[in-house]
This record gives sequence, C-alpha cells and structure tokens, in this order.
Amino acid sequence: MPNVLIRDVPDDDLDQIRSAAAERGTSLQSYLRDAVHAQAAYLRRQAALARTAERLDGRPEVPADERRAVLDAIADGHSERADRLINRPAP
Repeated sequence: MPNVLIRDVPDDDLDQIRSAAAERGTSLQSYLRDAVHAQAAYLRRQAALARTAERLDGRPEVPADERRAVLDAIADGHSERADRLINRPAP
C-alpha cells in the first residue's frame, strides 16, 4: 500500500486526533487510516449518487414520502456504520 505524508498539521488538531485514537485504544496511524478509508467510501457513494442522478434525469419524480423513507434508511445505515467504526475493538 502507498504511504501518505501530511505536513503542517496544527498542533491542536493533532492533539485532538491523538486523544481520539487513544480513547479508542488504537494507534494514531490506525485511526487516521480508518478516517481516510471512511472518506474514500463517502466519495465513492457520492460518485454513485451523481451517476444515478444523471441516469434518472428526465424521469418522473419519486413521491416525497417514498423518497424520505429511502433517505432515512440510508441515514440509519450510515449511523450504524459509524457506530461500528467508533466502537471497533483495537487489533
């Protein structure tokens, strides 16, 4: 896997991230790798949504109550995933 170097991280930010990693019982590297992975997953979902929106352009709109139910289910799934990531035991 490639390595990433991030320069000029403000001390306060790094202290906050170190504290969060320690609270989770994981290393700074593992914590940041999980954060990068979560961001990449988010970007992939956004790209998929954009492709879907493009494909559906010009089709009739889904009724508001059905749309809300789907969006609520997606939000619940994201919350559950976030909870699993936060509460995941250290390797």
